[in-house]
Formats: sequence, structure tokens, C-alpha cells
Amino acid sequence: MRGLKEKLRYQSFPFGIYGLLLVIILVFLGATQGNVSPAHLLNIARSAAPLGIAAMGQTIVLIAGGLDLSMGATISMVNLVAASVMNGSRENMLPAVAISLGLCLVVGFFNGFIITRFQMQPFLVTMAMGIIIQGCYYLYTQGIARGNIAREMRFISEGWVWGIPVAVMIWLALWLVLSVALKKTIYGRKLYLTGANPAASKLSGYQADRITISAYMMGALLAGVAGLMLSAYIGVASVDMGLDYTLNTVASSVIGGAAFTGGIGSLEGTFPGVLIITILQSLTTILGISEAGKFICQGAVIAVMVAINQRKAAR
Repeated sequence: MRGLKEKLRYQSFPFGIYGLLLVIILVFLGATQGNVSPAHLLNIARSAAPLGIAAMGQTIVLIAGGLDLSMGATISMVNLVAASVMNGSRENMLPAVAISLGLCLVVGFFNGFIITRFQMQPFLVTMAMGIIIQGCYYLYTQGIARGNIAREMRFISEGWVWGIPVAVMIWLALWLVLSVALKKTIYGRKLYLTGANPAASKLSGYQADRITISAYMMGALLAGVAGLMLSAYIGVASVDMGLDYTLNTVASSVIGGAAFTGGIGSLEGTFPGVLIITILQSLTTILGISEAGKFICQGAVIAVMVAINQRKAAR
């Protein structure tokens, strides 16, 4: 019976999250009196793509029983490094992307290695790593953001193919590949087991610490992809561009059903979680709600969804 419950938890689809997304979309349409075109909705999805990609990385880390509070700093680092190396030149695009994503893998490796090797709390390690990254890119830029993104690369954020934003296509492609990897591969099952029961996972004949490290590396890599997409959108270097994304990735993952206890969550839930956060922000802007009101609305949604998810987990 226990094995059946675990299997159902692993395979359950988060219908409730999609129901909440539908309600928020209907409220959004009502607030705009139906004066919203499909192109406008696609633009909202395009603006959500960087957060969606980074939130997938955060969900993977949460499933593994961790937490990554350095994602925002990693996104900012990618923007500053890519823009300075590229400096508007198409010839420098490949080196800029390779260096930026390589640094992300290094960040993810050290996060995972320190947490597993020294048995430290992910909250403290990744928060400290985020501060270290900030200090490093302030030294790198001397406090002044320099460089810009090549015009050809801006296509990944501004381009449209067959009436669909390229950014949304990239997001959906990554979501599909990673969802299949988590649900249908041995690695995915090991990831869930590592997060659900770290002690048992170490006795199961595989290197649980390596799984944890790989989760942090994957999370940082996806944050790097989000950073490149944001860089392509704004076109220039910008200090601290990604810091707001840290809490938004956590919020999207938690709304989507991921738990801080590990072993629970899915990218199928994170996808609508990202859209809920993005549409809610657009809705509060349209309604003229103050910044304080926006935080209250977002916090209320997160609190309600956490309570619902915890009740479901208890069952």
C-alpha cells in the first residue's frame, strides 16, 4: 500500500493548479473587459519565459531536497559577463554564451559540493553564494555595467516564428524534455528518492551526493539560460538585473506543488505556477494596485497554495 501511495504521489497531475490558473485568467479577462488579443496573451507568456526556465531549475533543486537562493545573482552574473564579452559583436556570441554557462555550472557545482560534503543547510550556503557572486561581478564591472548584446542574439527574446514567440518555444521545449527526464528516466526517480529520503538514498546503491550536486548544477544552468534570454530582451548590461527572480522562482515552484521537504513537486505544476505569478503581476498593474498591494496579493496566493499543498501531502 505504501508503495502504491508513493507511485500515485509521483505520477499525480496537479489539476488544482491549472484550475487556479484558469480562474486568474478569467479574472484578468474580466478586469480588461475582454479587450485582450491573443497577441497580448502571447506577449505575457513571452515575458514569463525567463522566469519559467529559471523556475524549472529551482523546482529540480527543491525536488532533490535543496533550495537555491543564488539564482538571482547567477542571472545577473550571466547578463554582465555575456554583455561585456559579446560587446555587440556577432563573432563573440559563442564565447560569451560558453563562458557564461560555464560559470553557471561552476556555481552550481560548488553549491552542491559544499552542501553535501560539509552537510550544511542549503539556505545558508546558497544565500552566501549569491552574496559572493554579487561581490565578484561588482569587482568585475567596477560598479559600472558595460557591454551590450549582439543584435542577432536578441532574436531569442524578440523573435516570432509561426505566430509564436521564440522565447515561449524555447521554454516549452525545455519543459517537455525535462519533464520527460524527471518522470520517465532512472535519473528522475533517483532525484525524487534523494529528496524524499536522503538517508535511504545513500543505502540504495547509488551516489546520492552526486545526484544532489547535479541538481544544483542543472538549476544554475537553467538560471543561466534565463539570464541569456533576459539579456537578449534588454540588450545591454544591467547590474542586479536578476535579483528579483530568486523569490519568484521559489514562489512559482511552491505554487506549483513543490515542497521544501524534498521529493515532492513537478514541472507540470511549475509551468502554471509561473503563469499565475506573471498574470497576477499584470492584473495588479492594470487595476492600478500599489506596490504594497501587489506584494500582499502575491503573498496571499502563495500562502493559500502552500496550505493546500501541505494538506494534500499530509493525506
